[in-house]
Amino acid sequence: MGKYQLAVAVREQEYLKRLADYIRDSKLGEQWQVTAFTNANACRHYLKQGYRVDLIAAQPDMIEELKEELSSIPIVALVLKLGDSSEENELHQYQPLPLLLQRLIDIHARAAVLPVYKGRVSEAAAGVRVISVYSAAGGTGKTALALHLAHAASTHRCRTFYLNLERWNTSEMWLGSRRPGNGSSGGEAVSEGLSELLYGLKAQPEQAVSWLLEHRKRDPLLQADYLAACTNMEDRMTLNEEDALGLVKVIERSGQYDLIVIDLESGLDELHAAIFERSNQVLWLLNDEASVRNKHAMALRYGEQKWGSRFHRLFSKFVGIAGKAEIPVSQETNGLAFARVQLPEIPQWRGAGNATLLSSPQYRAAVDKLFKHLWPEGGEGSC
Repeated sequence: MGKYQLAVAVREQEYLKRLADYIRDSKLGEQWQVTAFTNANACRHYLKQGYRVDLIAAQPDMIEELKEELSSIPIVALVLKLGDSSEENELHQYQPLPLLLQRLIDIHARAAVLPVYKGRVSEAAAGVRVISVYSAAGGTGKTALALHLAHAASTHRCRTFYLNLERWNTSEMWLGSRRPGNGSSGGEAVSEGLSELLYGLKAQPEQAVSWLLEHRKRDPLLQADYLAACTNMEDRMTLNEEDALGLVKVIERSGQYDLIVIDLESGLDELHAAIFERSNQVLWLLNDEASVRNKHAMALRYGEQKWGSRFHRLFSKFVGIAGKAEIPVSQETNGLAFARVQLPEIPQWRGAGNATLLSSPQYRAAVDKLFKHLWPEGGEGSC
């Protein structure tokens, strides 16, 4: 996926230099490229040549000079005082650059769901890839794999969303509540998340994408987006396949992501079958423990008995992932072919409260190798 193109038109050359330098040296430089202009004529010439611009931020007088060229480009007026322009989107030009850029990104995200962009969103949704992580048994390291896979994809410039559909969402061990400043420590309000989005899908489906873009969280270490877990556990307990697919479709329709990594519950029901069908690849994680491998075999047999040919058609998507080196990855287990990548056992992650995201270089390297195996065209450089 190429970078988003931000055009900035202001008369102060030093301001432009500081802005461009900040973006280049920050994580935003992986997603955004800045083209700067100090006069309207140069910007007009650039636009007439047909160069792609995803968002333009400019001083009000320069916007007026460029109006004829900006009919299909989201515009942000950079003002000294709110109300200084006639534009819908205004931002103070002189404010901390991290805050200014985050607000520009939010405006761009909202613009992606306006009617003028519907065609672009449809194309983006069609190209979104889904990788699901599944295990027939609990405690195999499924969430660790899903989160590290999301991180690996992000480091290869894939815009990634991590979606946890477990009944008992353990991702907070790695994210959110264990990070200072994420608003989940004692006494603070619980973040809106999956419960509220599910309600919105039923009550105001046309607003679901806008709600997602406003309430999604971004973990700075993971470098991917996610939503807070269900605030009402009953919402997750009653989640069905239609609800789950609805969540995936909202993320797709946002036009903001190349990849969705889904962390699945260890059961096997209609929700799983629906997500398997939507997925491009389904990672079946197991290790050398007899109970885990027995549950794996039973899950495959159950899927064949319950869904027959429907389940058989999914086999080409299933990829076995060895959670311990003792499993020979070249073999097939109950017809499931294994990836030639082994995930190491990380002893310090055993036990509640000991998991630290990205704390094992060995595990990170293995998952990075796995990502390149799963998505070879995205493993070198850019998605």
